[in-house]
Amino acid sequence: MSGRQKAGTVELEARFAEALTSITAEPVEMAARARTGVYASYVKLLRDAGEYSRAEGWLRRGIAETESVLGVDTLELAVLLNELGIIGKYRGNFNEAERAYQRALAIHELHGAAVSASVAAILHNLGGLAHERGDARTAEPFARRGIAVRQAMPDSDPIALAADWGALSAILIDLGDLDEAEAVLTEVLAIYDKAYGPEHYEVAVTLHNLGSLHYRQGDFAGAVDTLRRAQQVKQIALGSRHPDLAITLYNLACSLQRRDDVVGAVRCLTEAIDILDGVVTQTQPTFVACHNRLNELTGKSS
Repeated sequence: MSGRQKAGTVELEARFAEALTSITAEPVEMAARARTGVYASYVKLLRDAGEYSRAEGWLRRGIAETESVLGVDTLELAVLLNELGIIGKYRGNFNEAERAYQRALAIHELHGAAVSASVAAILHNLGGLAHERGDARTAEPFARRGIAVRQAMPDSDPIALAADWGALSAILIDLGDLDEAEAVLTEVLAIYDKAYGPEHYEVAVTLHNLGSLHYRQGDFAGAVDTLRRAQQVKQIALGSRHPDLAITLYNLACSLQRRDDVVGAVRCLTEAIDILDGVVTQTQPTFVACHNRLNELTGKSS
């Protein structure tokens, strides 16, 4: 992290601590609910900045406080558990992530909120977690169920629904359902481009998936062009050191390798490893895949 980024994080943390201490409403349950909202908002800011370890620490503090004051099955707790699942997925702590998601889902179902934006998001996340684990067969039913829940809502958010379909497209690519994936991605990209313009993070995610599709179709030149664009948009949206860049760099390296550009592939893999080192676990799939492919390309034993 740069000095400027560190300074920004310290300032943000100071504002967050001040916001927490300023909540003194009575009764204590009302204050706890307000504090839970502050925890969730701050953790999301840290997550978006790639500060996964710091976000996890604050989440654990917020979860413990919420459980102590509001109980173990309150909807406010489900919000924090969903965030813990997201952080666990990003860091490679997959078992904990799954437990957090499933517990959050159970809380919503206990409260009779089975058809809600929150449930759709958790199902989306469970699908993403299974996909990250390399289990597309398990991921697909979660993703489709999340879409069905979102579509059943009378006030469904079309942008959130587009994100659900985009996540499903990545799963479909791994399942080999390339025609459906291509149709989905084309529609999702058009929705995002109209809503956000060409340099938004969601556009980058869709371009990343489209590049993966080109690769599976054997269009390695198209994959390189699309993934480079995805990399550029991610850098604009997230900065040049965000951990989310790593998976795009890995896919770009694979595509460059198929184009016989070993030097370019090694450069991408080295950059991805440097970004992830110390941020994710040593067993996180992208981190492991980058090391393995780099060893393959440079002739080193793993």
